[in-house]
Amino acid sequence: MKKRRIIAAVLSAVVASTGLTACGASAPGLSASSLPAPSGVVSPPGVRKGVPQDITAMVLPATGVDTRLTRGLDGFAQAVGHARLRECVQRQGVGLPEVAPPAYIGWSDLPDLEFIGRHGLTLNVPVLPEAEAEAKAEAKAEAADSPDPVGRNDPAAQRRCGQDAQNVTREFKDLYSPLQSQWWPEVSAVRDDPRIREALRGLPGCLERYGIRVDDQNGFFALVDRTVQGIEDADEAARADRGLGAAYSTCMAPVEAAREPLLVKRRTAFQASHRDELLALRRTLLPRIRELERRYGLSFAHPVP
Repeated sequence: MKKRRIIAAVLSAVVASTGLTACGASAPGLSASSLPAPSGVVSPPGVRKGVPQDITAMVLPATGVDTRLTRGLDGFAQAVGHARLRECVQRQGVGLPEVAPPAYIGWSDLPDLEFIGRHGLTLNVPVLPEAEAEAKAEAKAEAADSPDPVGRNDPAAQRRCGQDAQNVTREFKDLYSPLQSQWWPEVSAVRDDPRIREALRGLPGCLERYGIRVDDQNGFFALVDRTVQGIEDADEAARADRGLGAAYSTCMAPVEAAREPLLVKRRTAFQASHRDELLALRRTLLPRIRELERRYGLSFAHPVP
């Protein structure tokens, strides 16, 4: 299962003022404004709070829309570890080590085309809005009558706190990862279905209509990754990313229209063959999420376009 981690929230993709090809060469005449753009006002993606009653989409996603809850579950696991890390460094009186902030990260094997079409391919949504995260951290620090974690530099203590945070994250993920890891091969296997291969063959031709010349989907992602590194102006990068995302969303729609029914059918069979495991997980996962929400002052949530 391919999970495309992006380093910064607004590092974005593709074309500034020249055409780009999969091999990195340029051609004249293409600009970000020539790419399709989302309709209406571009608003930042949102975060919707609330623990779902059904764990199916969280653990066994079969569509791009399903992955919003899957990203929510993964983001919650990150948030638990981050909260434990902050708690530990405050207790030890050491500085918070440099770690990536929790974020809702998408999967290229199950693209959320509505999200991509509006926001591009490289935007990661923070697990909590920055102001809310800071407010919670400050409130907790005040309650403990201690400052926000800006303490002494003690690499050994920081490593111990980091390991403690990883252990807590792993303990939570161990509830659902064994079952979920059996589902990912089912998702990957659909790529080899002749109907999906045929649909994907139309992707380069469709993208070329927007001036994007690649040989296949992997070439497209490689082009995005290379171009992200070369765009310095954040606003221009974001506009280009949204334009490329709109093109990708349009061109991948036939692929997803073919893939989603196959995955839903596979998931139905998977649920039947793993009935007991799913029943056991339903009894443990949701109560554990609510317990961790209370323990660390977190809110389970998921990104929405």
